[in-house]
Amino acid sequence: MVIEKGVIKMKVVGMNYSVKANGKVTTLYVEQDFEPFYKDEDGTKGFVGKRAESIYAGYYDCSQLKVGDEIEIYYDKAMTLKSGKTFQTIKKIEKLN
Repeated sequence: MVIEKGVIKMKVVGMNYSVKANGKVTTLYVEQDFEPFYKDEDGTKGFVGKRAESIYAGYYDCSQLKVGDEIEIYYDKAMTLKSGKTFQTIKKIEKLN
């Protein structure tokens, strides 16, 4: 995952959704390269392959996305819920290809 000023670049490898009364709720499954801090010079830390992650997109319209798309995700300001958990809504998803 590459983060530049609140922007994350990644590749879509899967999506699931459920249709609710208010619209379609989507979860994206993405892959990205590992960050360099997962590897060190003495070989005590390392990685193989890609890092995979699920991202809850909620009611954001993901109908233009398909598996294989390279995307950037722009997040809105973080907010703390009553439960104490921090949540950040997706402001924009941009296709790069």
